[in-house]
Amino acid sequence: MILVTSLIGVFGMIALPIGLGFWLTRAFRLPWRLFWLGALAFLASQVVHIPVLYGLTAAFQGGVLPSPPLVWQAAFDTVVLGLLAGLFEETARWGLFRFFLRDRRTWNEGVLVGAGHGGIEAFLLGVIGLVTVGTMVVLRTADLTMLGVPAEQVDAMRLQVMTFWEAPAYMGLLGLVERVFAITLHIALSVMVLYGIVSGRPIWFWLAVLWHAVVDGMAVYLLPRIGALAVEGVVGGMALISLGILFGLRQAFVRQDPDRGGQEPLSVEEDRPFEREV
Repeated sequence: MILVTSLIGVFGMIALPIGLGFWLTRAFRLPWRLFWLGALAFLASQVVHIPVLYGLTAAFQGGVLPSPPLVWQAAFDTVVLGLLAGLFEETARWGLFRFFLRDRRTWNEGVLVGAGHGGIEAFLLGVIGLVTVGTMVVLRTADLTMLGVPAEQVDAMRLQVMTFWEAPAYMGLLGLVERVFAITLHIALSVMVLYGIVSGRPIWFWLAVLWHAVVDGMAVYLLPRIGALAVEGVVGGMALISLGILFGLRQAFVRQDPDRGGQEPLSVEEDRPFEREV
């Protein structure tokens, strides 16, 4: 059963952003260009974020940077990982809106960009998950020694394969559920960053960084303490808060731009130059 739910989960992670993109572009009458630029913003953030993480890890392990006391290690990792994710991803969103989407200032447009930002992450994780499930299927009956696995790693790999196949069925769906929550968060964060630009209040950028850090940090900190299922419950609660922020800002966009209601896309005539660029 874990195989069935895992396949549903990974294919769902791949299909979810595609379906969301089709729905939002049609509902808001906006070009796919905004969705793809949101996706590129996420990829650009990771080009810097991932090397920095590796560099910091090496610096701490090599003694270049002092490590915190062991009792504070988990809290330290939580804060650092959360803040780095928030800083790099919110900066990428800010740069996208500030320099590449200067005339895209509505709530709808922020939502579509956020869907692309979170959607590409879900898609890539789904592809990785599909490869992982395929690997587990192959390794279930394979002779690991014949596959060239070093002898000292055989037992660890067998344990990993056994853990996958003995997991309860619901574990296969947790990744998909998590991506639903994560995309909700990414959409809210994109709208927060955009509202900071539209309103001229940089505090909204820093609130987005902080909220991103809190959500990511809590997931990292709680996972080894309360388990994956309980963590998803916590993250789900935070996704509901993100929805509250998202729709609360919709009214703020209305007050900021009464003529377009902070929600309506550009007219067909105004939007044609962008359609030609796609």
